[in-house]
Amino acid sequence: MGELFTAGRNAPLPTRTARFTATASVPLDVCAFVVDDGLQVASSDDVVFYNQPTTAGVRLEGKVIVVDVDAVRPGARVLCAVGCERPAAVSTSLCDAAGTVLASFHVEPAVGTETALLCWEIYRRHDEWKIRALGQGYAGALAEMFTAHGVEVESPSDAEKVAAPGPGPVIGLSPLEVLWRIFEDAARSAAAYTSSAEFAQHRFDDELSTAVADPARRMEPEADRARARAQQRYDELVGVAEARYRDDSAVLAAELLTVDATLPPALASWISPAWMHLHLPSDGVRVGEVTAPDLGPLRIPLCLPAPLTRPLWIDGDPADLGLVVSSVVVRLLTARPDTLLHLVDPGRTLPALEPLTAARLAGPPVHDRSRVPARLRGLADAADLDTLARQVDAETASPVLLVLAGFPYGYDHDDLLEIVRIARTGSAGRVSVVLAGDPPDDRVAEILWDEAQKLPVDGELADPWTGGRWTFVPDSLPTETEHLRGALGGSSLPD
Repeated sequence: MGELFTAGRNAPLPTRTARFTATASVPLDVCAFVVDDGLQVASSDDVVFYNQPTTAGVRLEGKVIVVDVDAVRPGARVLCAVGCERPAAVSTSLCDAAGTVLASFHVEPAVGTETALLCWEIYRRHDEWKIRALGQGYAGALAEMFTAHGVEVESPSDAEKVAAPGPGPVIGLSPLEVLWRIFEDAARSAAAYTSSAEFAQHRFDDELSTAVADPARRMEPEADRARARAQQRYDELVGVAEARYRDDSAVLAAELLTVDATLPPALASWISPAWMHLHLPSDGVRVGEVTAPDLGPLRIPLCLPAPLTRPLWIDGDPADLGLVVSSVVVRLLTARPDTLLHLVDPGRTLPALEPLTAARLAGPPVHDRSRVPARLRGLADAADLDTLARQVDAETASPVLLVLAGFPYGYDHDDLLEIVRIARTGSAGRVSVVLAGDPPDDRVAEILWDEAQKLPVDGELADPWTGGRWTFVPDSLPTETEHLRGALGGSSLPD
């Protein structure tokens, strides 16, 4: 029957021809994409489905996608997918040319609205063809899946019917998407290793139990040999899994090193040459790195979209907050070079930030507690007016970054109400809000906390693809900041 895979697991492909099939309780359409390393098609000819049943190395035979790896163009990989009439679990298999099942994978939609599912990836690593179970779903159905892989779809109805996509330019990955794809690859590789190790341990335990099941014979030489064979099989399975994970990690580490020099400053490391390029905008900001210490030294950037779609609350020990908050603020200002900064810091907790961002301040920083209410009321009123102005002209004003430091002190109940008004009015992308410190004991603060994205100074998080646990290390402003002034420079702005 072949081995049952879990999402993220990979293995060598032992045949030159693979046949992809899928079944479910609802009608399905199978399809395939021939993509590059960025998971993008070169043209609409690289999609295989019933209206376009063949391309180099991939063809549709009835309800089966057939992949002849020797005929796939050099440097390409194949994604096997399905479109569902409605959300449903899908059972998939990869077989050889004779129909022998090589691997199977049961795909469950992550949410109740996903009607397009990526199931398998057939790809070349060095000189070896491999397979990987994917399991990624698209709530936007086939239209979203097609677009995600660089195919321009003329209308949603066309895509939902898997009609031929119209010609158009390939849609490349943005810098933020590139880093998220690398994180996804790392998450799936780690999940595959963990799954293999758990399977090896489970089989080892079963074999040991069998070897000692008969009390009268558990001390005989044959029982010793059975235990030795079980240990050998365990060591072999874990050794293979560890080697695959090390190979994957080495490839990802090399990719990150190459990518870092091409990223805009807001997403790049602090030592990247990107910080020499002035006013290069970005669709995201780096907020730290994640690592799995038990699985090796690989560190993956963790990034958020820019501008922020929700308030960002950074909490933790006040002694550790300053450089973390400053790092996020500098990156947000760099992501949109026309952003104006409003800084409210009644506890003077961000001493390194003010001189660095002086040219981007929209007004004097607020350090006096008595001036906090007036500044927040003014910003809330301005946000309301800006919303009305944008109904007439979407480009009436520069984007705004509001940084509120010094929690839980320095803000009363009425101040919190104004912050909620600013956050909700600015949710369309004009105003980004960053809060720093622990939330005060106030019902309005609880509302803000619930609505905000959380960025702990230290802690763990689960990746969104496999649920794997990662240790999060927040970004921190470097002690030497002279090289950052160019990215934040410019003439002073009026109060």
